[in-house]
Amino acid sequence: MKIETLHIDDPSLLRDIEALAERTGMPAEQAVAQAVRDKLGEAGQVQTLSKDERRRRVEATLERIRALPTVGELLTDADLYDADGLPR
Repeated sequence: MKIETLHIDDPSLLRDIEALAERTGMPAEQAVAQAVRDKLGEAGQVQTLSKDERRRRVEATLERIRALPTVGELLTDADLYDADGLPR
């Protein structure tokens, strides 16, 4: 799909673009271009990672999650479901 021009009708997206431009100090078109290029770079990087590197990143993320504190009591099935197995 080739895009010659782009017209944006979504007011919330336009506000986000304005905020991005303001925060980066770039004109809106340049800020959007940089954001798109950054995202394309991330997408390409993920696809080129080896299986071992992806596994290492997942394990590192899981370690960070496991290190988070437990807040409150852990819920059991009895807390979540009634006698008929339906959600409470």
